[in-house]
Amino acid sequence: MLIRFICILCLMTTGIPLLAWAAPTGRQIIQEQKNRHSADDETGVASLTLVDRKGKEKHQQIKIVSMTRNNKSKSLIQYLAPANIRGVGLLTWEQGQDKDDDQWLYMSATRTSKRIAGGNKKNQFMGTDMAFEDLRAENLTVHKYSLIGEEPLDGKPCWKIEILPSTEKEKKESGYGRRVVWVEQSNYMTLKALFYDHHSRHIKTALFKDIRLMKGQMFRSFKVIWERIRKKTRTIMSYDTIDIESRHNDTRFTKNFMKRPVK
Repeated sequence: MLIRFICILCLMTTGIPLLAWAAPTGRQIIQEQKNRHSADDETGVASLTLVDRKGKEKHQQIKIVSMTRNNKSKSLIQYLAPANIRGVGLLTWEQGQDKDDDQWLYMSATRTSKRIAGGNKKNQFMGTDMAFEDLRAENLTVHKYSLIGEEPLDGKPCWKIEILPSTEKEKKESGYGRRVVWVEQSNYMTLKALFYDHHSRHIKTALFKDIRLMKGQMFRSFKVIWERIRKKTRTIMSYDTIDIESRHNDTRFTKNFMKRPVK
């Protein structure tokens, strides 16, 4: 996914070919990123380490399943551990264009689902340093992408791209007034993302590590580190497995499916 950091994530439309002799635009780079790293079906199991400002750690494990059909994705995140939150799930349906994605949070203790309204998608997910909006597919129609330079990261040539919300609705509902991402030129993978609030304050950083080739031109980051600057907290997501071969169907991506025991 998987999510913006995979995001995810999270990979849809036909791309604009990048000509070797022409400097690509920011939007072309992000579009090509989506094209190269698209998977129709994907399953991942990841370990989460939540580190508070005093260095105390909590450990969790999640399963992430996603499916893309007709240029729209659906994803389901379910907790495997610890036992007290096993079965908690987040279901996301991408709607495309300038429509709101649908998200539902399922609480296994009460066996109830709550729809996440647009204005609440800026809130943090289950005490992690990821917001609900970080766990959606990137919507190119409601953002503006500008190539603002080239800057190496860890010795790797990268494009530096600024991302701004481009509609009044996205400006109002997103917790981010601006994002800046470093995209590696050799494989179109995001290596770093900086998140700013609507007052231009740096509020969060995401680093994408342990990048591995899956097949063809498709890569995945097996380790993502999210850090909230003012809170001084971190969430480390380390993938144990990523499977892009198993196939899924619509029955998995429903509110009723979240009520089933997690496997």
